[in-house]
Amino acid sequence: MEEKFKSVSIYDLYERFPSRDSCLAYLAKKKWESGFTCKHCGHHHYCSGGKPYVRQCTRCRYKESATANTLFHKVKFDLVKAFAIVYFIATNKKGISSCELSRTLQLRQKTCWLFRLKVLSAMETHRNVGLSGKVEISDFEIGMKKVMKNGREVRYKKRVVLAVEKKGKGVSHVYADEVNHRGYNQINAVVERTVNPDALISCYKLRGYDQICKKYQVISRVKKTKKTIMPLSYRIENSIVFWLRGIHHHAELLQYYLDEFCYRFNRNQMKEEIFVHLLERMVCHRPRTYMEIIS
Repeated sequence: MEEKFKSVSIYDLYERFPSRDSCLAYLAKKKWESGFTCKHCGHHHYCSGGKPYVRQCTRCRYKESATANTLFHKVKFDLVKAFAIVYFIATNKKGISSCELSRTLQLRQKTCWLFRLKVLSAMETHRNVGLSGKVEISDFEIGMKKVMKNGREVRYKKRVVLAVEKKGKGVSHVYADEVNHRGYNQINAVVERTVNPDALISCYKLRGYDQICKKYQVISRVKKTKKTIMPLSYRIENSIVFWLRGIHHHAELLQYYLDEFCYRFNRNQMKEEIFVHLLERMVCHRPRTYMEIIS
């Protein structure tokens, strides 16, 4: 982006995107900066679609707007406020709730909740950078309670597999995935997606970890008790749990929140660039419906 934000302030946001047209111009530039390709026939030539920032394929006459086939597709409220939601989510260190967004932007809470989940969809890790060096693999449970329609309270737990890359005395990168159980197939699937073959693994001395020990070089296996833990993994586990309690207050759509945590943690050195990075991800991401999100 040629015009980078000079500082992380709401003033810079509204100065850069004061109107719907400025937002559409930015989306059109990012969406078609590598050239136009028709989504229907694959043709590369276009003409004006009759409206600003709309392109029409010269072969099949398909018209495509700047927001089509992105996470801004069919946004019903002001596009400037949509950019503001992305800004607040990206620049708040610990995140921001939909209730706070609703109060700040004068939108319905459910509207902010749904669009917020679309933004979190763009935070999903691409796993292009696998973990290398010393890596800790662990799992933990997050307790939940849910009030049913009849008023009855149901308590249950969700399990998370955590992969932590060590760097010096601290943590370099983190990946976290929700799983159904601690079986070897679930743990193995997560590790294969996130860890490079040359990594040096530390894991728990449990049956579910036996499969990854056959594929990776293992430097230590720890018997999981309250006294014997992997310190870095334990620190990240606690950070995730306390962060969920503080911002989201629940873990119903857990994988979205895990993606958000990992996105923030792995990009903690980004400052003003994180907003632009998240906008670009939303432009490249396919649109998502309400039913896709809640399922």
